[in-house]
Amino acid sequence: MKAPMKKKRLFQIEYLPLKVTLCALNKADLPRYLGSTLRGVIGQSLYRTDREAYDFLYANGKRIGEKQDVANPYMIAPPVARNEKNKFEKGEELEFKLLLWGEGKKYVRTLVSAMQDVDQYGLGAERVPFALTRIVNDGDQRLLWRNGNYFEMGENSIPIPHCEMINVSEAIVKLVTPLRIRRNGQLLEKITFQTLIRNITNRIRRITELYGGWMDEKEAERIQLLAAEVIAVQENLRMERLERYSNRLHEKMDFSGLLGEIEYEGNIDPFVPWLSAARILQIGRNTTFGMGKIETFFS
Repeated sequence: MKAPMKKKRLFQIEYLPLKVTLCALNKADLPRYLGSTLRGVIGQSLYRTDREAYDFLYANGKRIGEKQDVANPYMIAPPVARNEKNKFEKGEELEFKLLLWGEGKKYVRTLVSAMQDVDQYGLGAERVPFALTRIVNDGDQRLLWRNGNYFEMGENSIPIPHCEMINVSEAIVKLVTPLRIRRNGQLLEKITFQTLIRNITNRIRRITELYGGWMDEKEAERIQLLAAEVIAVQENLRMERLERYSNRLHEKMDFSGLLGEIEYEGNIDPFVPWLSAARILQIGRNTTFGMGKIETFFS
């Protein structure tokens, strides 16, 4: 009796998932969404540590011609705010994830070196110092850095999971951090299933083109068309109005996006791998800062 044939993977992305723990050296009132704050302080330290690494990770748009919606080689996934003011007591830990896509992994040592100095710059408007406590590979839970020691065994990358299911007729998509999708310069306030799938496949395409891996282009095109047959049957969305200050542009920038849940119905089976991957990759604009984090539930 022949063993059942395994279905071909639709995409392949290797990534290094790091869980970073900082410790507050004083009391701190931090912004509700910390992605921009964490990116800024790591970037300052990285700029002074290694310009080559900084240019690859942070100035990637210039390297490839400032194309619209450039996919950066890393992403910060900050913790969800515990309260409106996001207060931290002295000695309290702040934990976040930093993911490196494909070739971004080659700068992990430099990145770790830079993060050891983040206490020199401080977080929030009052620049409260937070010291690096440890860095763990969130895939296999091996330590990468602790007490000044770097552990090479913690450098192992893992593939984005390729999940499959059958007989799925409903998908609930929860927008955990603000989802920012623009069309003709305007933020969308309704997200059709086709828009959702198009954004997922486009994100995978950009990452694989720039940092390694691959995607089944024919299947991506097919499901983009097929997605029109899946409809939204219930929406509970609201626009979260946010701003962030850009040190590069020296001005405030709109950072608003959608929060809430959308319930879709139809034949969801072909979309399960893509929706599952999006839980890690996140979607929309400003994913580097942690925007566009989603959770999905199937039935």
